[in-house]
Amino acid sequence: RGHRLRMKKLLPKHIGFEFEIGSSVSRRTVINKFNKYTGWKAKATSDPSIDTNMKHQFEIVTPPVPFAEGISKLKKALKFFQTEDIKTNYSTGLHVNLSFAKSGYNHDIDAGKLQILVDDLKWLKKFDRIENEYSCSPKIHLGEMLCGVNKKKFNVEKFIHKLQEEIDDDYSDLTEKYCAVNIGKLFENKPYVEYRALGGKNYQWKINDIVKAIREFSKAMDMSLGGRYDYLVKRYIKNMAGIVDGQPAIIPH
Repeated sequence: RGHRLRMKKLLPKHIGFEFEIGSSVSRRTVINKFNKYTGWKAKATSDPSIDTNMKHQFEIVTPPVPFAEGISKLKKALKFFQTEDIKTNYSTGLHVNLSFAKSGYNHDIDAGKLQILVDDLKWLKKFDRIENEYSCSPKIHLGEMLCGVNKKKFNVEKFIHKLQEEIDDDYSDLTEKYCAVNIGKLFENKPYVEYRALGGKNYQWKINDIVKAIREFSKAMDMSLGGRYDYLVKRYIKNMAGIVDGQPAIIPH
């Protein structure tokens, strides 16, 4: 096991959600009951990717709220889905939108570093979404970039620079919207990160895992600021390239 890193309290964040669901009753009925039950002012929108064979299929989109309030409302939302005739399956995602409360920090996120520090593969496996075309792991593209590198001449700093150039490319797999750690939103007017790894069959019954995953996403965002965790990023890349420098690349959570 890697040594556990003690981190200060997580930096304040805002959080919002997109719940993809199938329902036996109408969109309007569900959203009215949902908002009453959770205290949210959420909206329901269409999403053609949802395929649950239910009469009504849509996405519930919540506005961002402070982190603790968001987690409390998230638990209520999932309990609400448990009591209603709601269906979730392989086609339904639970997307988590996170941003720093201090807006300047959102511009300081090192997007490439963040995609390495988030252990998205663990959560994609846990929620059986590893094969899902709407939540592709950035680690897979990273692995392709590292495929066939010359291990003797490998320069990790140069590779990180190459990774940065890749992220600056509008057509990169790392910035496309179906990436499990969607950093494309960081270049918008109000920047945030969209995490797409969660969801899947019966996700409304997995409250503890969902909350645990979100706390990890939040921690990875803090770690992506500044250079304190660069050594971990470099170690992870070296491990992926097959150049092991003694210690396993355990991302600390």
